[in-house]
Amino acid sequence: MATYLHPGVYVEEIPSGSKPIEGVATSVAAFIGSTTKGPLGEPVRITKYDDYKDQFGGVIDTGKDAKGDPMGQSVLAFFQNGGTTTYIVRIARNWMDDTTRTQQGESKDAAKAQGFMDHPSPGETTHAIQFTAVNEGEWANGLVATLVPGDSEGLYTLDIGREDEKDKLTTMETFSNVRLDAQDPQFIGNVVNGFSNLVEVALVLVGVVPHPQPEEKHTGTSKSGDLSGLDFAADLALSGANDPARTLRITFDDRAEAEDIVIDKADYASLDQIAAAIQKTVQGRFKNPPRGGFTAKAVGNFLVLTSGTRSDKAAVIVGDTPLAAKLLLGVAHGTETKGAEAPVDWASPEESALDEATLAGGANGHEPTTPDYEAVFTKFVKYRDINIILLPGQTWRARGNAAIDAAIGHAEAMKSRLVIVDPPINTELTNPKQVNDLGFPTSTYSVLYYPWVKVANPFYNPETNPGPPTAVLVPPSGFAAGMWSKIDARRGVWKAPAGVETGLLGVAGLQYTIEDGEQDVLNPLGVNALRARPGFGSVIWGARTLSTNADPEWRYVPVRRTAIMIEQSIYNGIQWAVFEPNDHRLWSALRANIGGFMDGLFRSGAFQGEKASDAYFVRCRLGDTMTQDDIDAGRVIVIVGFAPLKPAEFVIVRIQQKVAQQ
Repeated sequence: MATYLHPGVYVEEIPSGSKPIEGVATSVAAFIGSTTKGPLGEPVRITKYDDYKDQFGGVIDTGKDAKGDPMGQSVLAFFQNGGTTTYIVRIARNWMDDTTRTQQGESKDAAKAQGFMDHPSPGETTHAIQFTAVNEGEWANGLVATLVPGDSEGLYTLDIGREDEKDKLTTMETFSNVRLDAQDPQFIGNVVNGFSNLVEVALVLVGVVPHPQPEEKHTGTSKSGDLSGLDFAADLALSGANDPARTLRITFDDRAEAEDIVIDKADYASLDQIAAAIQKTVQGRFKNPPRGGFTAKAVGNFLVLTSGTRSDKAAVIVGDTPLAAKLLLGVAHGTETKGAEAPVDWASPEESALDEATLAGGANGHEPTTPDYEAVFTKFVKYRDINIILLPGQTWRARGNAAIDAAIGHAEAMKSRLVIVDPPINTELTNPKQVNDLGFPTSTYSVLYYPWVKVANPFYNPETNPGPPTAVLVPPSGFAAGMWSKIDARRGVWKAPAGVETGLLGVAGLQYTIEDGEQDVLNPLGVNALRARPGFGSVIWGARTLSTNADPEWRYVPVRRTAIMIEQSIYNGIQWAVFEPNDHRLWSALRANIGGFMDGLFRSGAFQGEKASDAYFVRCRLGDTMTQDDIDAGRVIVIVGFAPLKPAEFVIVRIQQKVAQQ
């Protein structure tokens, strides 16, 4: 309360009590699926398809497969048909064909491509400049980083790009005036990291490399493959001491063998511990020179075994044993070198390769599993603006789909978003039994469109690339989500996203033709049809949720989405009421503010009823919505009701012949 101490005029501002409620966005989509690049498992908000191409690689060429890239084509369809805002979440997978996957088993985890440049260092310490792709995937394999000396000593220009068949570099990014001194503000890492869309740079310690004398030769080396995806707890959880899978056979200089080198399971906690265990075992067995100089080190993501001999015959050869295979060591699995090579598989001090590094070792990763999706839904809890969830690449099957179930469970828990489910490809639905046998989910937060859509194959060219099909099949969910956004902007979320005004763009045809007879089967079961209508093209011809029979109150898509919009708008708009005194002044303010919001919707045509009193109500008072016990418990209860608009699915025109009257 103000204090009045001297005579005079006091001006005070009195709050009006009006706190308008703003309607929330209704068509922010989230696509979860496989892309060739982009951060793994992190939602990235984009507002146009060009952003998707730049950050996630665009549409993937699926070769001769009649099925197109579900993720890329769905995002493209979303933006083509009116979508404006979406989150993209990349989940790792490997684009091997089914035959290769059967032969190789589950593909490895996603990995970032890496490349190294030698970094001249004083004394005995050897460093390398490590270039790492900004995110996982095969997309970065083959990227070339080149350092070009500048006008001043110690200054370089870094070019990053790809080489063509004639080894000519096509530059994609350039960073000028970089230095190799880690203490300098213009150090290459400081200039590149956070600004490059392709790579990150670090200075890494390679190891201590004795400077060779002219009469000496370099030691032999065996280097593993990239072990960044190795799961020490699972991949190397080997059994008892007699298990041959725990044994390495190492041959030095084509002469002596060290068999039965067994590493205790307790050491399988890191690559460093594996290296230490191998070194300890080998040095303990061969105490006399030259074996005593043997070392095993973890260098970055690689395991490097170095002999203690400096001769033309110097070599460390790891036999093809199960443990060698797991550690990607040996002739069949890693890089075995002899003679004039440094103890690590990078340039020696007098053979500096300072000017160029080529990235390799990137992998797209494993096929997405249900836990991958569940991890994304856990993050989505904090993203309250998402309204639509799509899982391109995941289709419903007769035995169900755990990833889709997880998405629907998340939507039901959040109560603020719907899941658009894709039907199985190459499955025609012509009778109720076929639909019922598929056992579609019956949640009020799930919607399904059918059939799959044919789109022009962007990779087909009759002259340069005539092999692929001219058109490919893509799931219908992306088209539907885009149309939801377009209709929301034009008419409002309460307008059913269906009818002749939903002409779909980018459609070359539909996998199956649906006529009235087929839709007589689909519509009562909540399956929304995409149909070709003469004069209107391919349109959406259905506006039902999959709860058509299970929960008829939420049968229609616009009713469910309007309720979500009202709930979320009021939720956001009355946060100010928390901790206010729970009395008639608060109740009156809530009625006024929520009533003003509902009246605005009524005037926009969101509800049934000719009068506001017929369209909605807002109640909040003692003896009506609350008891004294509620107030004592700190609860204020508001009840809001509305008469939703429901689509005119069945427009019936009754014609009667007029009989002449005498």
